[in-house]
Amino acid sequence: MEYRLRTLSGLLAFEAAARHGSLTAAAQELARTQSAVSQQVKGLEEEIGLPLFVRRPREIVTTPAGRELADAVTAALAGINSTIAGLKRRNEPNVLRITVYQSFAINWLIPRLSSFSQQHPELDLRLNADDRPFDLVAEGYDLAIRGGWIDRMPPNTVPVRVEQVMPVYAPGLTNGDDITVETLIRYPLLEIEGRNFWTEWMELNGIQGPVVSAGKAYSHSGMMVQAAMTGAGVALAPLTIAAEALRRGHLKCVKGKPFKSGYGLYMLTAECPPPPKVEWFTDWIRAEMEAMEAELCPYLA
Repeated sequence: MEYRLRTLSGLLAFEAAARHGSLTAAAQELARTQSAVSQQVKGLEEEIGLPLFVRRPREIVTTPAGRELADAVTAALAGINSTIAGLKRRNEPNVLRITVYQSFAINWLIPRLSSFSQQHPELDLRLNADDRPFDLVAEGYDLAIRGGWIDRMPPNTVPVRVEQVMPVYAPGLTNGDDITVETLIRYPLLEIEGRNFWTEWMELNGIQGPVVSAGKAYSHSGMMVQAAMTGAGVALAPLTIAAEALRRGHLKCVKGKPFKSGYGLYMLTAECPPPPKVEWFTDWIRAEMEAMEAELCPYLA
């Protein structure tokens, strides 16, 4: 099958224009002039013999033929990216690329990571802390660690931990007195947006009635824990995220029963079965989780 440079270049220009709905945005992405992108798209339309866009004053919209071609080109480019990423992984057997959601990376993983490096000094660990959606294979990662609702986890995931939450606070928030289940409502109650379990935790620990709070909601659990460490209030924090601060004495825990929130930690691997370097890391994660559970026992009722 013969491919011509004009067609390939035009396909790239067309795909970018279809994705953005704009010739200007496509030109910026491809570092070309708008005129060049427009001419390449027109050349592709002439070659196919069909219009691919409906041109409007401030946007372009794909025609049915354009939408069909855009889907095909996008799928082809994704396949090429996936193949390149796979070749890179096989060519770098001692490089372990991991993408981890930010709160877990900063508050749990990084403080413990040196022990894994000591166990496997031959591995070059490359860690990316990111919360955005991702394509594990196309972006060249060996492993992804993410948080999500247990009943909504993607297929083929490996559950690591069902999250438990407990109230935590900075020692300086009080005048030396411990905050108890009965007294914590005197303080601002901090929560995570979309994951407020104060009512459930209080009912589990024998406190009835609506929860009234003058606290704040945070988009990330790590932000909320950091706020609690500054004395902003009492945070109903995932124990995984608060564990290191508890261990170092930066936070104290209200004694009580932990509430299982339905939110959890899971892993995704690029290859199935995963190569040894990935299995070493996942085994290490599980061992560290077990050690953390033992460390947390004194803080729980």
